[in-house]
Amino acid sequence: MDTIQIIIMIFSIFALSRVFTNIKHKNLDKLEAPFWGIFWIIIIFVALFPGLIDSFFLFIGIESATQAGLYGLIILLSYMIFRLYMKIEETERKITKIVRTIAIKDDRT
Repeated sequence: MDTIQIIIMIFSIFALSRVFTNIKHKNLDKLEAPFWGIFWIIIIFVALFPGLIDSFFLFIGIESATQAGLYGLIILLSYMIFRLYMKIEETERKITKIVRTIAIKDDRT
């Protein structure tokens, strides 16, 4: 096993432990917890068996692991941007509701 594989494994196991800690403390919502758990398990699998991953990529028509990594990162970052956008929208709705409630309350006095 190469040094980079060991580093990836250590970091991925640490990140997976953080996912479980956040699940325990209910800091992740119901959709995010399985996503991040599966994501880090896949990273661990890729670090352990890089040859199998290369064969799989060739089978589905991706020429190199670098291309697959870039495709995966684009998909992951797009999903993360979407989730952040949805959380921002939810926060804006809550703030608007609070401001309206305060404005109505102040108007009555």
